[in-house]
Amino acid sequence: IDTAKAGLQATLNARTSILAAANPIFGRYDRSKTLRQNVDISPPIMSRFDLFFVVVDDQDPTTDRSIAEHIVRVHQRRAEALD
Repeated sequence: IDTAKAGLQATLNARTSILAAANPIFGRYDRSKTLRQNVDISPPIMSRFDLFFVVVDDQDPTTDRSIAEHIVRVHQRRAEALD
């Protein structure tokens, strides 16, 4: 497989595993559209992948706040966590 990205060119053995990620157009995945419409990837590129996994972040203000508070607490106590 030949690939080029950001000025770098690479030839990968066909047995190589490739993991890629893409953000949806307009920042939110639209469940009424197909995967291709959501990420705007051309058919030749999509045909190189065997599996696609869609990870959707359902909006939930309570859960989002809880996760954000946890992340802030972890960073505030970083020195304690390293000891």
